[in-house]
Amino acid sequence: MSGYDDPSDGHPASGTLDLVAVRADLPAVDRLVYLNTGTAGPLPTPVRDAMVTALDADLTLGRASGRRFARFAEHLAETRDLLARLVGADADEIVPTTGTTDGVTRVLAAQPWAAGDRVLVTVLEHPDVLRAVRDVAGRHHATVVVVPGATPEEIGANLSRELAGGARLVVVSHVTYGAGLVLPVPEIVAAARRHRAAVLVDGAQAVGAIRVDVRVLGADYYAFPGQKWLLGPEGVGALVVAHGSAGLPAAAFGPGMPSPVLWEGLRAALGWRERHGTQRFPAAVVAGAAELRRELAGIPQVEVLGLGAEAGLVTIRLPDVDAARVVAALGARRIATREIAETDGVRLSHGPFTTAQERRLVVDAVAELARERGTETW
Repeated sequence: MSGYDDPSDGHPASGTLDLVAVRADLPAVDRLVYLNTGTAGPLPTPVRDAMVTALDADLTLGRASGRRFARFAEHLAETRDLLARLVGADADEIVPTTGTTDGVTRVLAAQPWAAGDRVLVTVLEHPDVLRAVRDVAGRHHATVVVVPGATPEEIGANLSRELAGGARLVVVSHVTYGAGLVLPVPEIVAAARRHRAAVLVDGAQAVGAIRVDVRVLGADYYAFPGQKWLLGPEGVGALVVAHGSAGLPAAAFGPGMPSPVLWEGLRAALGWRERHGTQRFPAAVVAGAAELRRELAGIPQVEVLGLGAEAGLVTIRLPDVDAARVVAALGARRIATREIAETDGVRLSHGPFTTAQERRLVVDAVAELARERGTETW
């Protein structure tokens, strides 16, 4: 359906994701309709197993042997190779981090700030990123310019205009966290190049949800997490520092000593994805989200934000009903979603594991809530 199959017999068409096999490794999706991967995806059993094995080894063998450090160095190198293949980078461009915000913070800290420098961010950025930018700018007497816009086209045009006034750095999402809009990163990068500005991309809602090729995007820096669409553990992520970027080489950003247990989990998550077909995951996400978006848009009194979005996030709003109440009402029906406070929206993250039957349940539940709006039920 919509680019991928939802087979009842467990035999998907060639080139599509085998939902039966994938869901067999995701116990969490058996107990609820899991539509919050944009916060943290369900943990696959092989990821848990890899982390438990690493913990058991630390428990019984200790954590100070040369063999342990050598094994972890080998596995970390393998994980960097897997990440590089995933996003189209070279392995030596991959810096291990603890997540997106960590990667963003490292880039901000490494910039040669001077008083009066400008950093451009969009109005659609995640609050954690905005806080990090404002904190660093405040310490260095730089100016934060929040660029307005409600559509990818408006954001691109407004950023291009602001760049004419100069900037040290542009910080922009690949996919906006609130409505799942895919921003025109290559065009933004091209405009930044003309004005000698570096570009940092927040890839939190992109990597694993849509196809990502950092060479095509062209940004200097690209930060992303492991716990969202990659279905890895919390506390891991990566920063891509492009060769020949406007800033420092990747080696200057760390990595320090990443957690061996967490990185064993991420390594297992990436290997699990490859066994199922890495690019089948974003294909399933994008096709399923488009179908869910279309079906929800057909419900009277339901507003779909970012109707032309092309990623895995679908955000809705019921007029005159607080998003938190909608999230709670859906939760009572065992449908896990998230409130977006800035827009009073309810965000549904269509996972690669989400089925057509689950989409139907969600659409029916939202339609019921829309009908009950303004009644004593609410």
